[in-house]
Amino acid sequence: MSGGSIDALPDGILENILGFVPAPEAVRTCVVARRWRDLWKRATGLRITCVADDNLLRLRGSTPLETCDLRFGNFYDNDDELLLNRWFRHIVACRVRIFRLENLWSDGFRLEGPPLVSQHLMRLDLVGVYINSSVNISSKSLKHLALKYCDFGAEFRALLHVPNLVSLTLDGHLSSAPVLGCMPSLQEAFVRVTHENVRFRDPDDYLCDGIVHDNSTMSVLLEGLSGAENLALLSQSKSFVFGRDLKQCPTFSKLKNLLLDEHWCVAPVFPALTCILKHSPVLEKLTLQLFSKGPHHKMEMIGRCSSMNRSVAVSEHLKAIEIKCEVVDEEVHKVLRFLCSFNICK
Repeated sequence: MSGGSIDALPDGILENILGFVPAPEAVRTCVVARRWRDLWKRATGLRITCVADDNLLRLRGSTPLETCDLRFGNFYDNDDELLLNRWFRHIVACRVRIFRLENLWSDGFRLEGPPLVSQHLMRLDLVGVYINSSVNISSKSLKHLALKYCDFGAEFRALLHVPNLVSLTLDGHLSSAPVLGCMPSLQEAFVRVTHENVRFRDPDDYLCDGIVHDNSTMSVLLEGLSGAENLALLSQSKSFVFGRDLKQCPTFSKLKNLLLDEHWCVAPVFPALTCILKHSPVLEKLTLQLFSKGPHHKMEMIGRCSSMNRSVAVSEHLKAIEIKCEVVDEEVHKVLRFLCSFNICK
């Protein structure tokens, strides 16, 4: 490489290039020439794909990071888990701006420790992680947050304080769904509850049985999502947390596009669907994904709102309702008949 075209590049560009190279290979460039001895330590990115000793991070020090991609396929004991937690905290301390941590193994990786606080993170993706209840997330700089196939501890609810968030994905086994703080800049949110801890819930406290009436008044999810422009709320089973929040449903003052599934559409009186429609004054499009997981659906229908005799429970801006399903059976017919009561017809 000495004397080649790459050797003529300034250090800053080489450090950026090394940021796209897997970490072990980036370290090996230190033997190329004297100039390259410490370039890897200043690489703007860090890509680690296995559990190893932490000499790499120790030697690298606290040089700021633009990006970090930490993926691992297995870990064997508590020592590995402690090591991964130490890496996670070290990387955040390096003022990383874009951080992805992905557990590719079937066993959950438990993220422990104190709250995650950063004023440098712009994007955070956590995949396949068990997030301990003590790990609150607090960041005014964070714009994009994705928690996929994650589980939150059931001891108590974690708090997500990310007031400048623009996009949110929350998709996983929510043993105890986190409390979402105010997010007035939120443009898009996708929330899917695949499981909840229901050992102390009353059977009648579920969304599909109507709006819950318990003694708690604190919103968990919906209040924080109320500033979204585009919103998807899905549940693979009966959801306590959505029904709980509907008890004091916030106004979705900016919401234009809304996606719901069959758990929001329970006959005969459809309380959850009615409630959220009443609290979405500028809604333009409603999509109902009924008994079909997607992304492809055998049946798709579009209904229009008549300007004549429009129900006061429906936004005056609502232009279309899209129904996606596998087959138009009796359950889907119940939804269609209910929509007709709002003067919404195919």
